Amino acid sequence: ALVGGRGVWSRPRERNNAAKLVEELEDICDVNKGHNPIELHDGTWELILSDVEPFRASVFFLALAEAVEANLISNASDGALTVHSLATGGGEVGRVAHVIENNGTRLHSLVELKSGAIPSLPLALSGTVISSGDLTSAKQEQSTIFSLDLKNTTVQESKVVYGLPTEGGLKPGTEPNFLSWIGDEIVSSGAIFSSILDPIGGGQAASLQLTYSDDDLLIWRTPQLGGHFFCFVRSEEELWPAMADLRERQSNARQSPLGSAFALGMLNPFFSRRAGIKK
Repeated sequence: ALVGGRGVWSRPRERNNAAKLVEELEDICDVNKGHNPIELHDGTWELILSDVEPFRASVFFLALAEAVEANLISNASDGALTVHSLATGGGEVGRVAHVIENNGTRLHSLVELKSGAIPSLPLALSGTVISSGDLTSAKQEQSTIFSLDLKNTTVQESKVVYGLPTEGGLKPGTEPNFLSWIGDEIVSSGAIFSSILDPIGGGQAASLQLTYSDDDLLIWRTPQLGGHFFCFVRSEEELWPAMADLRERQSNARQSPLGSAFALGMLNPFFSRRAGIKK
């Protein structure tokens, strides 16, 4: 999974073998479901394998994909999000995690990003995008379908990564304080989605199906988005300091439009439309 970029760089045969392994695990849960219902466990879970781009495990992009499917063009989200990954090809997606808490009723997605600021210059911006949402299980008995309602998005651990010439050559460095204020900005991304999409049918929620879960492994599928899978392994909370930063800053969080737009450029089109700005 690591050599294949969590599935992104895998060869067709490797992808097929990985998909079969996931299906075998899911079959075990199907066989035992009547006796041992699948339970969602709180904790920190790191993405190790998927059949789509890792960033699509983000709560934000799950909601965006379902909004595209429900309100714009059916069966278009796969292509649209792949094109998005090409448009942001100057950046790198690092680790991805889900943090589940409050007895399976809250989900935070963490996506580590690094983006080159200016081509050919040794300067980049890095940070961890955290999108949060409420999880609600379906009312049917032993159901494993959850509704994920997007609430907010923020960027933590924003840093400037650079290289400077020295007597010994170019040396890498990191400036953690210059953009630290961005972590105090929390974007009400769910409300923004709602204000735009409610008039045409809504769209700030996504569906997730829990197809496998034990103490060490968790598998989600996207029943409304082609049944794609995201396979997570249990991680340790201290390995994800961005989550601790968010909890520490939440009580003093701000929601200024300018700061929020700067903190999260992917929301710029939504801010523009909400403000009535035509491009």
